[in-house]
Amino acid sequence: MAAQTTEQRLTKERANTGRPRSRRPRTDRLTTVWMLLALAAAATAIATRDALPQTWWTTIHLVTLGVLTNAILQWTWYFARGLLRLPPNDRRAGRDALIRSLAFNASLVALIVSMWIGTPALVIAFAAALGTVVAWHGLAILLAAKHALGGRHAPLLRFYVAASAMFVIGCTIAGFLTVALLDPNAPAWLLDARDGLTLAHSITMVGGWLGLTIAGTLVTLGPTVLRTRMEADASATAVRGLPWLAAAVTGAGTTAALGWMPATGALLAAYALGLGVWIGLPLARVMIAKGPREHAA
Repeated sequence: MAAQTTEQRLTKERANTGRPRSRRPRTDRLTTVWMLLALAAAATAIATRDALPQTWWTTIHLVTLGVLTNAILQWTWYFARGLLRLPPNDRRAGRDALIRSLAFNASLVALIVSMWIGTPALVIAFAAALGTVVAWHGLAILLAAKHALGGRHAPLLRFYVAASAMFVIGCTIAGFLTVALLDPNAPAWLLDARDGLTLAHSITMVGGWLGLTIAGTLVTLGPTVLRTRMEADASATAVRGLPWLAAAVTGAGTTAALGWMPATGALLAAYALGLGVWIGLPLARVMIAKGPREHAA
């Protein structure tokens, strides 16, 4: 009986598609690989500090680029496909995303090796390659949103486009940092600015790339996880707040690079305030409306 049911299902799939359903490459497994490598690097860093070249840089970037960025590239494209209602056989939903994933991971491996051997030109080149892949990712979402017939939540994809731009800015800052760290002939002004550039790089990547991506996703995913309806204007509210958030994180990164720490602190506070007002409040209201008993259930 089970065999008959399976055969009927396959027959139905062939009737709908003309051929059996094909398997897609499981590029999401790359995130798991990077996670295991990050854990191994962290354990090595704790046990023997000098076992790996650039130990802490390697550990941090295995997490931020290997684990988190791979995950972001996967889930943002998944959300984009859903919000824009792209068909499964759309080239942008299959081949192009696969090429980006493979190019990103190959460039990341090359970046780490280049950092280990201490060659500034190669580090900058492969950091630029990573930025190019993420820029392509953001542009693909932008163009798909422009031409597809998305629903009322499709404007939230602007968060992913803005986040991709932040990643490119972060890679640009990383290029200057590479010269300051690895080039013995780095100019004095760049050496003096190294701490500020490090903070600017962190703000741009964490607040811009990670923060904006998560914020845009929480608008719809938060109520879904809570098994409740989102507010009718939650998407529009979030999109109205995006310019504030993008300007705040950009300003914080700029002032950090210039060494204006009081301004950096104020702009980070403005960024946190924006997250609370445009992302947090609508989510908090649906949580309160649902009630504590329903959350416990």
